[in-house]
Amino acid sequence: MADRVGAPSAVITRIPRTARGAVIAVALALMVAAPAAAATTPTRIVRSLNGFVMPAGQACTFPVAGVPTSGFVAVIDFPDGREKRSIHAKGYYENLDTGKRYWVNDSWSELDVYDPTANILVITTSGLGDYVFWPGDASPFGGVMAGPGLYRINGTAVNTVDFNVNQTTAFTWSGRITDICAALS
Repeated sequence: MADRVGAPSAVITRIPRTARGAVIAVALALMVAAPAAAATTPTRIVRSLNGFVMPAGQACTFPVAGVPTSGFVAVIDFPDGREKRSIHAKGYYENLDTGKRYWVNDSWSELDVYDPTANILVITTSGLGDYVFWPGDASPFGGVMAGPGLYRINGTAVNTVDFNVNQTTAFTWSGRITDICAALS
């Protein structure tokens, strides 16, 4: 037989059976681990802020509008159920009865941890943020809120919300606090 000119030469080597098994096992492990790794990747969503109105009795004894002029909320959802938020809000609160405004330039981060078994959410915040309290909620000054409240805290706070009773059952903070309802009165 004549040699073919330009025919590719191939070297065939035999892979031992144990090596082939190891390669197949690694490939299968990577195929199984890839979806699991993708499922455990945190997701991040950024959205703009929307205005809102709180009727009399929800935050203050008078109706209050929240009017953002700029800002955003970035939310990271972790596979274990935790949620991390970063909020930057510039705008004002307005007493809808009098037109008086209280300007804010808030920036805070929070970590939300929800326990589905107990139906309790613990919100830990740090920075300059605003908090609404309803009658019956734990007061930032100890005891229970007799009426509504809207406070601005520059510092840290831990808010425990029990969804079984729809109330803030514990609230602790450190830093400086401002009564926004009083500022709008």
